[in-house]
Amino acid sequence: FIGFHLLPNEQKSVDAIEPISGRVIKKNIMTMVLYEGLKLQRVPFNINFDDLPRGEKIERICNVLGIQWPLDPDETYELTTDNILKMLAIHMRFRCGIPVIIMGETGCGKTRLIKFLCELRRSGVATENMKLVKVHGGTTSEMIYTKVREAEAIASVNQQDYGFDSVLFFDEANTTEAISSIKEVLCDNTVKGESLTPNCGLR
Repeated sequence: FIGFHLLPNEQKSVDAIEPISGRVIKKNIMTMVLYEGLKLQRVPFNINFDDLPRGEKIERICNVLGIQWPLDPDETYELTTDNILKMLAIHMRFRCGIPVIIMGETGCGKTRLIKFLCELRRSGVATENMKLVKVHGGTTSEMIYTKVREAEAIASVNQQDYGFDSVLFFDEANTTEAISSIKEVLCDNTVKGESLTPNCGLR
């Protein structure tokens, strides 16, 4: 997704490099003849993702996410290579049905990252596809289970009517004593021992 960063060497072949530091990742990855041939066919090498126009960045991530009509949901959100790679990693885990845990200091942008990803997937459709649960010391298991069932209902409608998934986001999940209930939802896919609705599109 980020592209191929290559550098010709003295042995008349090409090395793969790390784009920021220029460090060689793998020597002699292809011959100079192949490299020159691919360049003639306009295969894009050594493109700095951070230098691309915003519209092109949105278009590229939408291609990966399978979004037909790219729409920028928040022009104030900075689309750095790092943020895009995090979104892609989250998307891949969603596709594989693996729960996502995002760790970081308070205020580092975890919630905003997920919010941007959800709004991007929504493509301007007037519906809610992210259920945010602000967890705190007083959050009980019953409150968590109620939010999960609410999120399931929203996800089912979004899946049937619009064909996209919905996200249930537990913010500050580690602050409650009912963390075992969050574990049950994330890892066991159950609520009080009962299975979550299958294929409802809830991530």
